[in-house]
Amino acid sequence: MNLPDDKEFDLAVEKAIDEIFGAAKQEEITLVEDDSLKTPLELEPIEKEEEESKVIDFPNIDDLLETEEESHPEKGLTQKDLERLAAALLSLEWELTPENCFEFLTALEEAKQKSDPEIHEIFDIMHEVGIWLRDRSHEARPEWLHFLHQGIVALNLITIHGKEAKPYISHLKKGLAKLASPPEKAPSEEKILDEMIKKLAVDYQRFVLFNWLFERSSRLRSWQRICQRAISEIEDLVQRLPPEKQPDLKALAENTLKKLKGKKIIAPVSRPKEETAKPPFTAAYVCESSFRKFLVPAEEVAFIGPIKDNWQEALQKGHFPLKILLGPWGFLPFVKLKNKLSGELAQKEEEELRSIVLPVLKDFQEGDLLLLLWKKDKGVALAVDNSEPMNIPEQAQFIKDEHQGKIIINGEEYPVIMAEGLGNAS
Repeated sequence: MNLPDDKEFDLAVEKAIDEIFGAAKQEEITLVEDDSLKTPLELEPIEKEEEESKVIDFPNIDDLLETEEESHPEKGLTQKDLERLAAALLSLEWELTPENCFEFLTALEEAKQKSDPEIHEIFDIMHEVGIWLRDRSHEARPEWLHFLHQGIVALNLITIHGKEAKPYISHLKKGLAKLASPPEKAPSEEKILDEMIKKLAVDYQRFVLFNWLFERSSRLRSWQRICQRAISEIEDLVQRLPPEKQPDLKALAENTLKKLKGKKIIAPVSRPKEETAKPPFTAAYVCESSFRKFLVPAEEVAFIGPIKDNWQEALQKGHFPLKILLGPWGFLPFVKLKNKLSGELAQKEEEELRSIVLPVLKDFQEGDLLLLLWKKDKGVALAVDNSEPMNIPEQAQFIKDEHQGKIIINGEEYPVIMAEGLGNAS
């Protein structure tokens, strides 16, 4: 910024003085310019009087609010006090430390001092629980913090919403007595086991019921197999329990079916009269697949053994070539297929055996054991989960049905699968 010339500046100063004090008379004052008298003028800041200042000195708003609160303090317990107490409880819920306990107890005491004596008992009850949390933090329970929350809610309803105090005080007293009692002990392992066995027995009855229903419709056979699988699993599990813990599953099944048939939930299905006869074989294998038990005649079993990985593809396709049984040694002339077989099938020539392909039953393509059945130039392959030999008792009865028949042993029915009539070897 450039300063004006001395002459112009002097004129400007004189003009300003004239405007303030009035213009000077020309005849009384003669201005003489003398360059020798000219000296540089140093400006100094003008000090303004406080009364001429146009800047308003506003007070600090926080100081003003504090002054107003001090001059007009609120009487009694307020919403702000309860919010401060709730914030202290929230800190306690977040982390149970001595500092947070001290903060909560302090806020509780301050709120009590401002409250009506009528509700001091609520503060005393909450103070007792707060002391528990401070001194017994190692055994603190979630119910204690929940109880303190209920106390704050009760104070809010009484002081802010005008509810009567006595019912809430009574409720908190009962809650305090309950909190003071030791926690219930966890049930023993024996009790837990008993409860699980009871539920297991109930589930067994349900599956027996559904199995009875599903067996009456051919469209629901897949569902029946699921029920039979569940029934078998439960029976197996019960067998592993201590004898004194095992429920009588047979009696449960009989009672369930009696009640079901007595109510006549489903109309009885008319069936042709079944003719019983002696079983056509005296020895058999009890096989299980998808938790279905059935019998195969022992005389028809040409092969039984664990299923190998390279057999799975053939089983899934539904055609099982006998030469797969030889494995990687089949090219050796001294390795004979008939040595792996038994019964009528083992009587055939080696060349013919290597060309035979047995059909695989559709519902028996997965399992751990492979069974090959053969009789009168007819054979079939099936995969099962397990198989055990058994002798057919004399009192057993054979009933011919729409399939291949079934054998009844001690009141239990076993479907029969025989090679004859199931498939032809190719």
